[in-house]
Amino acid sequence: MSKVIDVELRSIMKKFQNNIVVQDFNLQVEQGEFVSFLGPSGCGKTTTLNMIAGFLEPDGGDLLIKGQRMNGVPPYKRELGMVFQTYSLFPHMTVAENVAYGLKLRKLSKAEIQERVKRVLELVKLPHVADRYPKQLSGGQRQRIAIARALVIEPSLLLLDEPLSNLDAKLREELRDELKRLHQEIGVTTIFVTHDQEEALSLSDRIVVLNHGFVEQIGTPEDIYNRPASEFVHTFIGKTNRLEGEVAGIEGDALFVKTDGGLLIEARGGGRYAFAPGQKTVVFIRPEKIGLSDQPVEEGANRANGKLRISSFLGSYTECDVTLKGHSMSVKVQKLEKGMSFSPEKAISCSWEPEDVLVMPVERG
Repeated sequence: MSKVIDVELRSIMKKFQNNIVVQDFNLQVEQGEFVSFLGPSGCGKTTTLNMIAGFLEPDGGDLLIKGQRMNGVPPYKRELGMVFQTYSLFPHMTVAENVAYGLKLRKLSKAEIQERVKRVLELVKLPHVADRYPKQLSGGQRQRIAIARALVIEPSLLLLDEPLSNLDAKLREELRDELKRLHQEIGVTTIFVTHDQEEALSLSDRIVVLNHGFVEQIGTPEDIYNRPASEFVHTFIGKTNRLEGEVAGIEGDALFVKTDGGLLIEARGGGRYAFAPGQKTVVFIRPEKIGLSDQPVEEGANRANGKLRISSFLGSYTECDVTLKGHSMSVKVQKLEKGMSFSPEKAISCSWEPEDVLVMPVERG
């Protein structure tokens, strides 16, 4: 069965005066897919979303929605819903009137408007606030009403521009789960802009990582996190330990790297790059992949003794800053060994698996 492509970007480029903010952006978004644009401030993610919405025109390339070229087509002819970072609700209208606004513009019958408003308010679990005004709602409720207003017109495409960034941490997590539920229930094709890695990882079918207007990588959350295409992607998504060194040996699919501090690291299952003995490399190990013990080990590949510098209890895990052969490294410990405690300058040992090590040529940094 052939895939239905709802949105396609072909070599999209955008510049403001002489500053190119989006360059050579190519993407196909399938029907029903949830795709996130992820990257730091100024990387071009909101600019690209605004081009899809029709608020900005591309300076190069083609933009297609449902197979139709959209260059020059105004926003109101694109049949899409958009939710902004700010709620943008009309303060003088009730919740029901806010949600119904787009339907009235489309001149639907009063009975159908009432039915659709009732249905979408039930969908976002807020039927009881229909007669209230925006100022009488919490921030989370206002954002859900903004989402309801975008969904009520039954768009073929939903665009979300950092809709959770103004909420506190707990509310943001609750609304994130609500968005996931809504998408699973409705199945509308969704493009979501965020700078929050956790949001992108938890919500997306695929993530587009942007940096300075260029696409660094497009992939599933698992690919982006575990198989990053560049050093930028690896360091931007989640926390990591970065060590520099050079190739000390190659044995079959095993690559051995000696760091500048003398730490011997073995990596397996890479396959993305070809290395040569003596080549300068960068090594990455995620903090949660490192095991920590208060028992000394015989040092070797991926095993070293060191000292605990600082520990911070963060609820579901304890984050430790340890020193191994002069390298300061972060370790996340989810469960302590029996009888083990954390104290500054405590002697510890660390170990990790070869499959959890990522090695890249240093010039790619």
